[in-house]
Amino acid sequence: MLKHFSFWMSLAGILLAAIAAASCGASYAAGGTNVSKIDELALIQLKSIIAYYDAPGHGFVDPSLSNASAQLLTDLVASYRYPFTDPVPVDYSGDGASIGKWIDSFVDLESSDISRLRVPKALSALIKSTGHRYGIVLHANGYIESMETYNQEKLAEFVDYAVSKVFNLTKTYSAHEQAANALYTAVVDAETGSVVYFNSILSNADFPLDRGDVGKQMNKLLRKFNK
Repeated sequence: MLKHFSFWMSLAGILLAAIAAASCGASYAAGGTNVSKIDELALIQLKSIIAYYDAPGHGFVDPSLSNASAQLLTDLVASYRYPFTDPVPVDYSGDGASIGKWIDSFVDLESSDISRLRVPKALSALIKSTGHRYGIVLHANGYIESMETYNQEKLAEFVDYAVSKVFNLTKTYSAHEQAANALYTAVVDAETGSVVYFNSILSNADFPLDRGDVGKQMNKLLRKFNK
């Protein structure tokens, strides 16, 4: 259990460092494949990691916030005319663990690394099972940091409030609250087992559960697929 906790917190720490160091993320496009011309891509079930820091240097990945983020991304995708299928279910804690681990690695990628990414065989097989050659992965990795120390009761109230705000257009900010969010997407060619397109948006000004903030990020992230 401790090992699992340390793994997720190391991912959150990487995100903090990445967002602090850059305002734009890694991108890549393989020669010979124009992803904007693909008629339809198999959309893999969206995956999010949202950490909550209740004190400087102390935090944890919160399942409620992570699930709310994934649901928000799913809702935003459905709101636009993207050439994607309905989300293809993945059990990231079971048979799809290798896919989940691969997606988690996005946060640490440089543009020069992407062409060498080895796509998990399980992901290629999942895309092929939908009858499509190409699939698209979407991932959010963010955090909410409070400058105040919350007890468990206060934190529970905050989580409920944050989740309730997912589908609202506005978010009330506090001087005692900081947040950041990063979005990643990868298009996979299931026949060759390779990534043919990758894009990411990093921001230390956007709130992971604010529909307006994340919607603007999504428009930039998926600009090649806007119809």
